[in-house]
Amino acid sequence: MDMQTPTSLPLTDPALRALRTSESSYRRLFETAQDGIMLLNVDTAQIEDVNPYLVNMLGYTHAEFLGKRLWEVGPFSDRFKSKEMFAELQTNGYVRYEDLPLKTKSGERVQVEFVSNTYDCDGIRVIQCNIRDITKRKAAEAEIQRRTHLYSALSQCNKAIVHCTSEEELFLKICCAAVRFGRMKMAWIGLIDAETLVVRPVCSIGSGVEELGNIEISADVDSPFGHGPIGTAIRENRTIWSQDFMNDPLNAPWQEHAARGGWAASASLPLHRNGVVIGAFSLYAGEINAFDEAACDLLVEMANDISFALGNFANETARRQAEQDLRIAAIAFETQEGIIITDAHNVILRINKSFTRQTGYSAEEAVGKTPALLKSGRQDAEFYRQMWETLAQDHYWHDEIWNRRKNGEIYLDWLTITVVTDVEGKVTNYVGSFSDLSQFKKDEAAIHALAFYDPLTGLPNRRLLVERLQHTFAASARDHNHAALLFIDLDNFKILNDTKGHNIGDLLLIEVASRLRACVREGDTVARLGGDEFIVILQGLDEESLQAAAQAEIICDKILVAISQPRYLLADDEYQSSASIGISLFCNQEVTVDELLKRADTAMYQAKNAGRNSLRFYDPAMQVVLEARTALESDLRRALSENQFRLHYQMQVSRTGHIFGAEVLIRWQHPQRGLVSPLQFIPLAEETGLILPIGRWVLETACAQLKIWEADPLTCDLQLAINVSAQQFHQPDFVEQVRQTLHRHALNPNRIKLELTESLVLDNIDDTIAKMQALRQSGVRFSMDDFGTGYSSLSYLTQLPLAQLKIDQSFVRNIGVKHSDSIIVQTIIGMANNLEMEVIAEGVETEEQRVFLEQHGCIFYQGYLFGRPMPVEEFEEKLGSLQRFPVI
Repeated sequence: MDMQTPTSLPLTDPALRALRTSESSYRRLFETAQDGIMLLNVDTAQIEDVNPYLVNMLGYTHAEFLGKRLWEVGPFSDRFKSKEMFAELQTNGYVRYEDLPLKTKSGERVQVEFVSNTYDCDGIRVIQCNIRDITKRKAAEAEIQRRTHLYSALSQCNKAIVHCTSEEELFLKICCAAVRFGRMKMAWIGLIDAETLVVRPVCSIGSGVEELGNIEISADVDSPFGHGPIGTAIRENRTIWSQDFMNDPLNAPWQEHAARGGWAASASLPLHRNGVVIGAFSLYAGEINAFDEAACDLLVEMANDISFALGNFANETARRQAEQDLRIAAIAFETQEGIIITDAHNVILRINKSFTRQTGYSAEEAVGKTPALLKSGRQDAEFYRQMWETLAQDHYWHDEIWNRRKNGEIYLDWLTITVVTDVEGKVTNYVGSFSDLSQFKKDEAAIHALAFYDPLTGLPNRRLLVERLQHTFAASARDHNHAALLFIDLDNFKILNDTKGHNIGDLLLIEVASRLRACVREGDTVARLGGDEFIVILQGLDEESLQAAAQAEIICDKILVAISQPRYLLADDEYQSSASIGISLFCNQEVTVDELLKRADTAMYQAKNAGRNSLRFYDPAMQVVLEARTALESDLRRALSENQFRLHYQMQVSRTGHIFGAEVLIRWQHPQRGLVSPLQFIPLAEETGLILPIGRWVLETACAQLKIWEADPLTCDLQLAINVSAQQFHQPDFVEQVRQTLHRHALNPNRIKLELTESLVLDNIDDTIAKMQALRQSGVRFSMDDFGTGYSSLSYLTQLPLAQLKIDQSFVRNIGVKHSDSIIVQTIIGMANNLEMEVIAEGVETEEQRVFLEQHGCIFYQGYLFGRPMPVEEFEEKLGSLQRFPVI
């Protein structure tokens, strides 16, 4: 475009000269500018002129620009975008693009900064577009960014080297750091098989890791897969850079995999253990030429650091590891973590800048002091005692700790302490690393609460409920015990909501949630499913389904009582509530969460149909059994007061046939059920605590019978063996109970013999020995029942004042049938004789068993061979008719 003055404006000679001078100056600037300049006609979008710099930048000739509209020239050939840009230029007269991608005539991509202004020239409105090439600047920025990422990865690598305690952990963190912080596409570590020279992946992170399972890499020079970057790096012990992976012929066997994984450049760095190459650390970038000189240096340093750590693992001892931790800590001293180094007396020698930023204490203020200047007072003496004990034992400690900043603010730190020792094992230094967890904990708590808890009640929501149910499934399968899911629905809650409003309903839900928490055990879960529906997960119930159901029922009864009483005070109104509960038991079952909820929901509706304020089990058969058990428990509570229990006596006989005593066995004569087996009611009595009054009744009745027998010469010398339950024996006043009973009946203590099981004796052995010794001094004798079936320690037998061992009937039954049981019987007899104890065999049913026992030194017997357990009248009659049991 010619810069001429319009003819309609008369100019004086000086003005004309000034104008021409201005035009000349503008032209020189236009021609010599180091930015591209393009002049556009505002009305037509035609290019009026371009300067030489733009011609050189984009590779088009001056003539190829002139007279063309903007979108008719190659760099701006995207018609839509160029028209859109031109429309903005026309409208605003100004436009600015910070980063506009263009293509040169040769196809090379350039990045430019595009700025325009509009002005009039010779009556024509012209847009001047200044176009600055920022390609190199962008490349430099990208290089700096890559370098920054690699520095970050190196920092994370150093942290991992400091804290990791195994190669596996180190490899994982190194690969994660390379991908997450170093922005690598993929990173993996392969170790060489010493025999086959095949390189096998041991850790991999990033895009395309699945390809590693389908490739073969070798360090063998004769292998077709041994000439790639990794094999060469390992074999020749040098780093191999492949800046253009897809066009490097050495990578031909793996380029198909690289294309799928998006790998454009690779670095293969040999790893060493004590100077020996053991594998390679391989990194893949998503763009070619990703590894400049600085990046190469950083990655080599990273590989050297990894190799250094591997050497430490190989030579791991507490002393050398602590020393190496200190060296590595020095490398990464100025990290984001606060670090202090003390001497052996805990006096601070050095701190880093991060420590100052975290605590507010400068080096001048901290050096020479002890870490106690951070003490918050929230940890007690026991906390520090355990910390120092662990340091002394393991030379390493880490945990959360509350510290105090210089300004008095108390905050949460993650503290790691490493002990440094000299070659003789003497402590020389402690290295402490601090990570401020304040904001992390706040964010973590807030996110966790939003994700997993109901905002109204603070209870776990459905998401957390499902997670805990999955854990409960796993625990139930592992431990083979039952668990239960309770589905709780408030009765008539909708009426309260509709009449009083949702705010009053919310108050009830909050109070119900509080009461539910108070009803369950530690480890159980209370959750709100939604609306007025709550879920409770009961864990660790009994292995036997009936007992588990009973345990669940006890807790449900507690919940029903808690919800229904006392009244709720909601704002200014009192309200009476109740609930219906559905129960679904499960144990090592393949059942989904939804199915389990459905089952409990079904049972809950059965409870509502039954009149509300009640509970129902999902399994109808289980419900029937549970109701029967409840009825049995109710009957059992009345049995004592209504004198329904009876004692039966099973005679005990000597080798000569002399009946010297009997074992008393309780029976329940129910008015409707008839004779109830002890197998049915004794476990229930133990579970409910009724075994205590029942046990006292047995002792009282047996002693009363012995007193009656004193008047008869035939029975005056009989002894009675009385079984004692664990609950009864471990009562604090058990010894006094026995003494008072004997005193009340004026009975010779030698006439009773208390039978204890092995499990009872071994439970709180010190208390057991003390009580047995006290009663033995009073003349009471003891027999160990079911001997051989438990886990008795022979050393305890010498401490216990036992008069007798009773061989369990399971061994006696197998005499002559199972050789190992016969050997056990002989062993028990021999041991009892050597310890100068009586030995009696129970469950003797055949003459062959009796003969075997007698031949091996057992001279006392009890079993159906001599008589079954019988009522006292029948026992006395049989005693009178036999007087002496015939023994062949």
